[in-house]
Amino acid sequence: MRLSDVAVVGVGLTPQVKRSERNSLQVALDAAKLALADAGLRHTDVDGIAARWPGPGGTELAPGSADWSTLLGVPIGWIGDSYPQGVPALVDAAGAILTGQATTVLITGGQAGVLGGGRVASYTRPGNEFVEPFGAFTATHFALVAQRHLARFPHARRGAAEIAATIRTTGSANPDAVMHGRGPYTADDVLAAPPVVDPFTLLDLCLASEGGAAIVVTTLERARDLPHPPVVLLGAGMEWARQQYVDPARYDEVWSLGADAGRKAFALAGLGPSDVDVAQLYDVNSLEVARQFEALGFCATGEGTDFAIATGIGPDGKLPTCTDGGLLSFSHIGWGAPTLKIVEAVRQLRGTAGARQVAGAEVALAAGAGSGAQYYNAALLGRAR
Repeated sequence: MRLSDVAVVGVGLTPQVKRSERNSLQVALDAAKLALADAGLRHTDVDGIAARWPGPGGTELAPGSADWSTLLGVPIGWIGDSYPQGVPALVDAAGAILTGQATTVLITGGQAGVLGGGRVASYTRPGNEFVEPFGAFTATHFALVAQRHLARFPHARRGAAEIAATIRTTGSANPDAVMHGRGPYTADDVLAAPPVVDPFTLLDLCLASEGGAAIVVTTLERARDLPHPPVVLLGAGMEWARQQYVDPARYDEVWSLGADAGRKAFALAGLGPSDVDVAQLYDVNSLEVARQFEALGFCATGEGTDFAIATGIGPDGKLPTCTDGGLLSFSHIGWGAPTLKIVEAVRQLRGTAGARQVAGAEVALAAGAGSGAQYYNAALLGRAR
């Protein structure tokens, strides 16, 4: 069997909002129900799950005695809990399915009831020795990398603002986006926004919002009997430099982070960057989008912003990017955010993205994390043939 014998058959999103009255476990379960309904499956069809585990061990979602087997009312034969969201979870699920550990895997997550007021979100300031005592937060780690890059390529500052403006304008037109109706934006708007951490302004940086996201993965054979056209996993790759947000990121080590992951993903798929029709990059900030274009081989180092502008990353461009408005404008739901990228990729490949649909999209790139986080992952998804 091959990776392309594994398909995403269901996607589910709860409302994406600035603040939710529900909690993280509730929105993850809500998203799971939506994804199963979208797949035409029942909870009893699930025999594998990748999710932050509510009970003991693993990446804890919430304290207490709840567990996914009880919540779903079924025994679980396989659990993915090392990085149970986005591309890593999808790859783990594919491995479980291809080796017979599971037949149908649910991937779900998100956050709710954890944000409030004007405080920095707690997960952006982990209790590490070089972070919490100095008041650092995740955007600072990315800013250190960005400062070094802009010292080498000063022209990229305005180009990064152009990228942010384009993605935010895309999100402004999406009725489901947290920032719906808050555009259009220009590069000047981005540059003139309140500064947060040099070189980034408020409009350069992604949201902190709340909601859930889920996908359902199964075999291509089974997928052909389900309601939607199957979207198969063509290739994937991952890189882990070190634990995120402990040691400051070093520019020379992380600017090209993702190059190996991209090469693995494209090689497994038998494709190249020019074959990608839509790119759901992990847009935690404006310059990170340009960095990913460079690392993934779309262009050379220092040319990321020029590539984005010349190619066109808006809905009418040659490479529509973050077509739902991305983390900058659609939503960023903490641990669940990487799964948002797969949800949008699947919708584009199915042809069900509505007014933002990219005509003829056959290959989608979905990615997660980046330079400041010091790990990266990427997957190529395509229509089943």
